[in-house]
Amino acid sequence: MYATLDLFENSKHSGKLIGVHQKLDKAARKLLTRKIKSIDGSFPDIKEILHFEGSRGPDGIKKKSPGVDDPDYFIVPGKDDGVLFEIVMNHQHNLTEALKNKNRERAAFEAAWMAHALTDALTPAHHYPYRQVVDELMTDKDYKKLFGHPIKGIMRGETLLQAARNNWLYWGAGGVMTKHIAYEYGVAYIIAPIRLDRLMPKQLSSEELKNIDLKKEFYAALERIDYLKMYQHFLDSGWTTQLAVETREILIPEIVRLIVIGWASSIELAKGGQNAKKK
Repeated sequence: MYATLDLFENSKHSGKLIGVHQKLDKAARKLLTRKIKSIDGSFPDIKEILHFEGSRGPDGIKKKSPGVDDPDYFIVPGKDDGVLFEIVMNHQHNLTEALKNKNRERAAFEAAWMAHALTDALTPAHHYPYRQVVDELMTDKDYKKLFGHPIKGIMRGETLLQAARNNWLYWGAGGVMTKHIAYEYGVAYIIAPIRLDRLMPKQLSSEELKNIDLKKEFYAALERIDYLKMYQHFLDSGWTTQLAVETREILIPEIVRLIVIGWASSIELAKGGQNAKKK
């Protein structure tokens, strides 16, 4: 999902220039405080969490070292290999340990990256078989370089003609990445003027944040969003009024809900809840 307007790595403003991830994190952190009154000082505040978005977040890694431990959070519903959920669980474990040890900086990092992974997991554009398409177009897996720096997204080919064709299929009108970016910028445009309270789910009780089965919650949310086939509708018809309404009223609150549940699961585990489920 579109994360930042930042242009400079390690800028003191990294993560602050608002993008979708930052706004969803703000809504989730605010809702978490409302639902769990007993949060102690070990859980990071929103300023600390946002420090690890932008160039310090997963999207920053893609710019700095494309193709090297590149966190592309794609998941194809019905054909899931479990990799993305395993990443989420790793963040849950690390966040739990950081909370136990009252390591606020590490907790902020894990909270931010967990939220990023959960957001992308529910983002319809990330349900497209992106890796398969890139593997088909990138006939040469070495990244092209400009002034010694690798450029992600430049498709290679065995001939100049094949390279031109592959790049058009990726970046041209109706190309794979062109559509992906258009969708994510559309989401950013839709939620930009909306107050944080309007981004929150209408139904989320404090009781739902106890005895959490994160795996069950993760895949149930994924199924609810996949049922709407939002990205396929976008590919067929572009941004429509119905799609915009579904984004605002269903997709965004569902993402915020899952972020809160993810964070709450670590809080519960850190407190040693007997019924905390870690699967």
